[in-house]
Amino acid sequence: MAKKLGIVGGLTLAHWKFIHYLRKKFVEEKSVPLVVHACADNKLRLSTLGRMFPTGYHRGACKIAGINHQFMADNNLWLTYESYVVLKSKYDLTALGFLKDFDKWSLDFAQMLADQWELPEGLTDKHVQILNYLRDTYRRTKNIPTVFATCRANSIDLEELRALFPRGYRRGACRMAGLPFSA
Repeated sequence: MAKKLGIVGGLTLAHWKFIHYLRKKFVEEKSVPLVVHACADNKLRLSTLGRMFPTGYHRGACKIAGINHQFMADNNLWLTYESYVVLKSKYDLTALGFLKDFDKWSLDFAQMLADQWELPEGLTDKHVQILNYLRDTYRRTKNIPTVFATCRANSIDLEELRALFPRGYRRGACRMAGLPFSA
């Protein structure tokens, strides 16, 4: 998992020390410390932690420590999505940041996500084409189309889809299209 998360050369003693600290907090105290507290407790600078876990505190360190996203969402929403608070002020969202009501979606919602995710080219016509396909298919079938069906219908391959939605198909494209997390 470390290699997949960009940790070149494997886990060092410093990584393991931090992972064990997180596990102890999670298992014994049923908590996940905020990143600033975790750094202070371990006498680490935030920049050092960033170099240790290139994908970040939550998507790197906590993931390796076995702390799941749902636990973080249930215990402290601040630990989950960086965009949650901004979007929550305008849209009714689930704890995972998905729209609660499919019919409340707007292109503005998609644009806000694109801005917060810092998509390299912003929200392009190709993004909108795929979002419309996802929404139309879900509206008709009440099912989320497979990633392969989406690629086929929009004349793109998986690599192109990944480039358009770096956060993935479900947490990227489907979330941006206002589809539910599970359908």
